[in-house]
Amino acid sequence: MNIPFDWVAAGPATIVFTGAVLGLMVDAFAPRRTWVGSGVPTLVGVLAGGLELLRTGSIDDIAFGFSLIVVVGTALVVVASIVMNAENAMPAGEFHLLLGSAAAGGLVMASARDLVTLVVAIELLALPSIALVGLRQGDRRAVASSWTFFLTSVVSTAVTLMGMALLYGSTGTLSYSGLSRELGDPSVPGAVISVGVVLTIVGLLFKLGAVPFHVWVPDTYRGASVMVAGFLASVSKSAALGALLVLLALGLGPADDSWQPVIAIVAAVSMTIGNLGALRQRDGVAMLAWSSVAQAGFLIAPAAAIFTASGLSAPLQYLAIYALANVVGFAALAVVLRTRGSTSYDELAGLARTNPWLGISLAFAVLTLAGFPPAVAGLVTKYVVLRPVVDGGVEWLAVVMAINVMLGLAYYLRLVAVVVGPATGEPYERTSAPYAVRLATATAVVGTLGLVVLSVWPNLLIANLP
Repeated sequence: MNIPFDWVAAGPATIVFTGAVLGLMVDAFAPRRTWVGSGVPTLVGVLAGGLELLRTGSIDDIAFGFSLIVVVGTALVVVASIVMNAENAMPAGEFHLLLGSAAAGGLVMASARDLVTLVVAIELLALPSIALVGLRQGDRRAVASSWTFFLTSVVSTAVTLMGMALLYGSTGTLSYSGLSRELGDPSVPGAVISVGVVLTIVGLLFKLGAVPFHVWVPDTYRGASVMVAGFLASVSKSAALGALLVLLALGLGPADDSWQPVIAIVAAVSMTIGNLGALRQRDGVAMLAWSSVAQAGFLIAPAAAIFTASGLSAPLQYLAIYALANVVGFAALAVVLRTRGSTSYDELAGLARTNPWLGISLAFAVLTLAGFPPAVAGLVTKYVVLRPVVDGGVEWLAVVMAINVMLGLAYYLRLVAVVVGPATGEPYERTSAPYAVRLATATAVVGTLGLVVLSVWPNLLIANLP
C-alpha cells in the first residue's frame, strides 16, 4: 500500500534533523573539532526548516504557531550554546545532533493528528533530551539527573500508552477526527473512556512539568548544562503544550467532562507549588526551574475552557512570550556560569552594573515572566491567558491564577533587585571576552530587543497569532 509523504507536516522536521546529522558529520571528519563546525550546519538546518514552514505553512494555524515557536527557540538555543565551547567534556557534534533530533520531534508533536504519530514524536523529543542532560562526560550529577529524567519519562510513557490502548479498544480508531466522532457515540463505555483520556494526557503533562509530574524538573535543570535546561524550558514545553491542546480540542472534545476538571486542578496546583518552590531558591537556574513548573500551570489553564473564543489562541500567545523570555534568561545565566563559575544570587549581584548588556537582558526577561512593567508584553499575555478561564465560567481557577501572579512577583522582583543592586563580588571582565561569550550575550540582547518591541507594540503578537 502506497502512503504519500505529507511534506507539509514532516518537511520542516526532516530538514532540521538533516542539518543536525550534517553537523555531526562535520564534527566527525573535520581536522579540528569546534562548536562552530557542528553548530553552523545545525543552525542552517533549523533556519531552513523554518523557511520551509513559512513556505508551506502547516496543517492548521495552531500547529503553525507552535511549530514557529519551536523553530525560533531552537535557533536561539543553538547560537547561545556556543558559550559551552570551553567544556571539553561536552562533545559538540553529539550535542547538536541530539538538539536537532529533539527539535524535530517537537515539530512532529505540534503537527500530529493521530495517537501513533503523537507517541512516536513524544519519544523522538524525550530520548535525545534525556541524552542531552547526561551528555557531559564525567559529571555524576548530570548522569544522575539524566537517570531521574529517564525513569520518570518511561513511567509516564507507559501510562500514556495504556490510556491510548483503552481509547483504541473502545473506539477502534487512533486518529483525532475518528476519536472525536466515536467519543460522541453514546454506546461507547463512558467509564473506560474517562480512564483512557486521563491516562493519555499524563505523558504530555509530564513533558510540560506540571504537578504531580514535575518531580524531574528541578533536579534535571540543575544537573543539565544551562542551555539544555533552557531548551527543555522553552522548546520542549512549547511542543508538549501544542500537542496537548490540539489533542484535547480535536480528538477528545466530546469527553471534556472527563479531562476539563483534571486540567483545571493540575493547572491550579502546578502554579501554586511551582511558585512556593521558587520562593525558596537563591540560584538563578533553580529559580527558573521551579518557575517553569508554575508557568506550566498558566499555560494549561486555558485548556479548562478550551472551547471559548480564545481557548486555543491565548496559551499560544502566552507561550510565545514565555519561551522567548526563558531563552533570554537561560542564555544570560549560561554566560554568568562561564565567566563566574556559578549562577547563585551572590554571583548575580550587581550584574546590571558590572555587565549592563547581560544584566539588563536578564532583568527584563525576569520582569517579562513576572508580567511587571516595563515588560508590558508579559503583563498583556497574563491578561490574555486569564480571559478564556473567566469566559469559560471557571471563576475559582481565575482567582487562583490572580493570587499566583502576585505570589510570583515576590521571587521574580527579588532576582531583579539582586541584578540591579550593588555588586558584592569581583567586577566582570569587560575586555577581551571570548567570542563564545560575546555571541551568547548577543543572543540574550537580541531576544531582549524582541521582548522590548513586543512590549511597545503588543498587538504585533496578539494580532498575528491565531
